[in-house]
Amino acid sequence: MAQAIPGTETDYRSIRLSVTDFGPIAQGEVDLRPLTVFVGPSNSGKTYFAILFYALHGLLEGLPKIPLLSTYYPYLWSESSGTQGIEQEVLDLSQKLEANSAFLRFRDFPTDVRDALLFPLNDANILGADLETELGRCFDLETVAHLVRWSASTGTAELKLDVRERGQDLWQLQARISESGITPRCFIENPLLILESSRQSNSGNRVAASRTPFLFQRYLKQGDHQLAAASLLEELVMQASLDQRPSKAHYLPAARSGIMQSHRVIASSMIKLATRAGLQFLPEIPTFSGVMVDFMEKLILFQDQRKGSIPMENLAQQMERAVLGGRIRASRTSSEAYPEFVYHPQGAKGDIGLTRTSSMVSELAPVVLFLRGVMGKGDWLIIEEPEAHLHPAAQTSMAQLLGRMVRAGLKVVITTHSDWLLKEIGNLIREGELEANPESDDTRGPHWLKPNEVGTWLFRKESETGSSTVEEIPFDRTEGIEPQDYEAVAEELYNRSASLQDRWEESQAGSQPA
Repeated sequence: MAQAIPGTETDYRSIRLSVTDFGPIAQGEVDLRPLTVFVGPSNSGKTYFAILFYALHGLLEGLPKIPLLSTYYPYLWSESSGTQGIEQEVLDLSQKLEANSAFLRFRDFPTDVRDALLFPLNDANILGADLETELGRCFDLETVAHLVRWSASTGTAELKLDVRERGQDLWQLQARISESGITPRCFIENPLLILESSRQSNSGNRVAASRTPFLFQRYLKQGDHQLAAASLLEELVMQASLDQRPSKAHYLPAARSGIMQSHRVIASSMIKLATRAGLQFLPEIPTFSGVMVDFMEKLILFQDQRKGSIPMENLAQQMERAVLGGRIRASRTSSEAYPEFVYHPQGAKGDIGLTRTSSMVSELAPVVLFLRGVMGKGDWLIIEEPEAHLHPAAQTSMAQLLGRMVRAGLKVVITTHSDWLLKEIGNLIREGELEANPESDDTRGPHWLKPNEVGTWLFRKESETGSSTVEEIPFDRTEGIEPQDYEAVAEELYNRSASLQDRWEESQAGSQPA
């Protein structure tokens, strides 16, 4: 399992993802933090890494304490496991729960039960097939073998996902991708499962357990230990699954402006073609990637009003004021119609369709919409190039909004080419290092960041092989966050301008009369 980085232990769930020979990436490891930044040249693998995380997060139900507990729960009752022969272990477990059910751990389950829950996580025909389907969907591939780096000598790609919480290893997933499919291997450590029935109510009294005691005691009195064991295990597994509170991930792909301006046309066209008559005229149906489909689906199903999301609404309004200079809203001709998204500039009398707004507005409109109607605390927001079509001043405002998102409890992953964005993120980290002034709230703004809340990762492309490696860019208190290749470009531009200036001065001196 992954080792903790000294000085970076926090109370948020730590996720480390590493790949070998995946897409254009020869080798890379990323420790995802509340704000994770991918930088580097085009075609170096930033989007590959972002989509991979999105796919794994969605398939594995938000990366909870135990993966896919509810999805693969039926395998617990397969012929290979069942509950025969484990009655005494279940009886011992019931006594422990009666004493203190708040300290149930994974290893407290009977051995056969643990094996049954791990079985589908290590089967190429179950989790392997599910991984193959989801990766193929998100990357829009006919076969996942296309994810293997073309020059990989082994003909395979590998990925590893480590999940930790408060310094404790929860679980690890390893997977090998080849022409034959995906072979998974999963290790579950000993996470603490705080059951709903063990939580404290508002009055401070322990919440009574649900139907488990009644059913368990009933079958026990009848002398049917197998049914008693089954009832207790069913309740424990289901409660442990519900108690994990998984997060959701939302992906905002590049070229959002085109989708925002045309999504109603695309959606209506797809509906018309969904009939048998419509499909007859398409010998080959073009497809979208899964991230694009998910993005469009959330736009089509978007609801502008949502209760209980004041922090997200505040973020949306702040973005409208600080960057967009106007409000984004959804308009419908009827309750059944697709939403049309419009922009209302500050001080204007009416709305403007996104087809008549600047690219900046249509690029950032989905960020506002997702904050307002889709996202909740603890969710992940993955944004490709949030600086697209933004003036440098607006890029720094966007960086501050990313800090506000982290302070509001969101986790953000971005890909970027913007030096302005990185410089302002560095300033937010410097601001976060300031001690709060007890006599004033002005010492730190609402967008400050802690150094261990930010991870910046450089995708370095090798000119000889065309493949990439990934390395962390540490925050420097003097330089901030400065990729070396940015420095090289700046130095080359300066040297070129100085050389041209020298040549111009020489030409002017030579043209003067003696």
